[in-house]
Amino acid sequence: MHAQNRHILLSINNFSGHFINYKPTNIELNYFKPNLTPFVQPLDAGIIRCFKAHYRNSFCQRAIDKDEKGEADIYSMNLKEAMMMADEAWNAVTMETIQHCWKHTQIQL
Repeated sequence: MHAQNRHILLSINNFSGHFINYKPTNIELNYFKPNLTPFVQPLDAGIIRCFKAHYRNSFCQRAIDKDEKGEADIYSMNLKEAMMMADEAWNAVTMETIQHCWKHTQIQL
């Protein structure tokens, strides 16, 4: 970007991991004010919470099923199983939830 003389504005939340110890060239960093993230990022406005709720529900139900079958380690799962559960959890997030979160942020009316 420097060679092309391009300049950008990067808006990011104030998560501590986003802070850097140097001044980038051709990039202006704009940090959101504290507690503003849920209002400008639709995923933080409830989509992630909904996804996690579906995933946790599935995870707990799976553990109960394994316990009822008498399995010793009711929490064990491999990566493929976890990915399949995540896929199911994402598919359980409704279009209405996503639309509501986008509307809440007022990014897209």
